[in-house]
Amino acid sequence: MTEDANKFSATVRRRRCYVAVVLALAVFGLLFLRGTPHFWTQLAISAAALCGMALIVERDPMLAALRDAGGLGVVKTILMGLASAALLYFVFLLGNLAARTLFAFGGAEIDAVYGFGATTPRWVIAFLLMLVVGPGEEFFWRGYVQRRLQAEFGWPGLAASVLIYGGAHLVTCNLMLIMAALTCGTFWALLYHRYGSLRINMISHAVWAAAIFVFFPLS
Repeated sequence: MTEDANKFSATVRRRRCYVAVVLALAVFGLLFLRGTPHFWTQLAISAAALCGMALIVERDPMLAALRDAGGLGVVKTILMGLASAALLYFVFLLGNLAARTLFAFGGAEIDAVYGFGATTPRWVIAFLLMLVVGPGEEFFWRGYVQRRLQAEFGWPGLAASVLIYGGAHLVTCNLMLIMAALTCGTFWALLYHRYGSLRINMISHAVWAAAIFVFFPLS
């Protein structure tokens, strides 16, 4: 009975994860397709909603993942988060130069990304990215989707989580944005796999996003 119950529980968790992924893809797809002036606010609401869904379906594991510091203290966690954000920004700095040089459409597609919610005040965008979107996306995509898929399938599960994260941007038909999402997804997936600390990922995502979209944009 215990073995059967465990198998049933694992099946339920797996199916819930699949449903969550489908809903996430639908939410992000609709958000990108609409491209409203309130893009950043709606993105923050969407990220918060996905976090809430993850907490509902796996409350205890999600809270445990959030508490797990990966064996690092507060100072090291902050420094790792900041350093990884700086490294990723540098990667994008080089990628921006390469894309604008090598592809005729590269500059236009990169600039188009900055057109999302362009009427929103910069301080509001920074606030949402650092306190809601960055941490929220890591909580859902890495803390829930990657953790669940990797627990089930190992490295293929990790790879699948990256492809799904990048796939959420396919509806934009913006190759530069899709490549950027795959780059970020790979970077943060490996970061979480290596250190097992959502806190590092949250800091990294929040700081990088604020830097690249608000403080030091590449457009």
